[in-house]
Amino acid sequence: MATIRIEDEGAYFRALSKYWREVNHSEGFDIEDVSEPHGICGLFRYDCQREDTRYPNPVLVERYARLGLHRYNLSKGTNFQLHHLKKFNMSMNCLSVYYITLAACDPATTSLATFQVKVGENCYGILDLTCYIARPQGAPKESPKPINFGPTFGDGSLPYWPSDFNDILRFTVLKDSELQDNDWIRLYLELALCTNDRWISDSSLSQLQIVRVAIETIGGVVEPPNERLPAKSANVYITFKGLSYARVGEIGEHVERKIIVRRVLDELTGYLTLQGGFGYLFGEEAAVERSMTPSSFAFDDELPPITLPTRPINLHLYKWK
Repeated sequence: MATIRIEDEGAYFRALSKYWREVNHSEGFDIEDVSEPHGICGLFRYDCQREDTRYPNPVLVERYARLGLHRYNLSKGTNFQLHHLKKFNMSMNCLSVYYITLAACDPATTSLATFQVKVGENCYGILDLTCYIARPQGAPKESPKPINFGPTFGDGSLPYWPSDFNDILRFTVLKDSELQDNDWIRLYLELALCTNDRWISDSSLSQLQIVRVAIETIGGVVEPPNERLPAKSANVYITFKGLSYARVGEIGEHVERKIIVRRVLDELTGYLTLQGGFGYLFGEEAAVERSMTPSSFAFDDELPPITLPTRPINLHLYKWK
């Protein structure tokens, strides 16, 4: 990406306007030939197919790409899987927007297709993402959407963790075979951890074990129960273990932990939003928060524990470096 040094103030702002006009024309994806005026912070470009390319948060970026394919599959009834990343551009802000170009494979045909995915972060350090674009490259650009202030989540908080999942009209508890056939459930879990800890590794995520999952549709009972899995609006209750560190509850890979992810696919805009919150199986009625110090120190056991209600809240699980 070329950089233009401009001395005249008027020329600078004209060049700045031209830069963002050209970026918007490509919707942020193909900007290799767009020149950036000196002194502005435009989109950062990364070529993922070059062996010497290093880019921030590779584990997270890969999950964002898979989230885009999940949105496309959920909308179109397809089953595209990520093959590899080609490139991505991102805004260098606390809350970034990622414009990802990737290669995806349809298992039914084994042929590769190029996709474009746009994912925006709504809050730093917790799972709160919106996927705005997910389409094959070359597909018609999506028409401008009506003004949308995001999906409606009631009071904005996630629900309490249920005492049980026996209400078959409200919940569907997944069988092992259904967990294997719906890999997006593991994606939700990994996204929840990646957005809290951007240093987490693929090897750490591979140690996670999903113990049980229940699905609850939002907005009314959906029948038959197998139609609840692809429901556009749903709460996903995941119990898992295998996380060796935590800021909340008991420490150890054997500890079962809880996470709720709320999914809303807005039918008006087509935007897919995920929000996640955490609670931990530390007795039936409470979770205990413990202060976490940098990894070179131990936990401070002298600090009194803080008892929290059973409603999963957005808790940060940073593993400090």
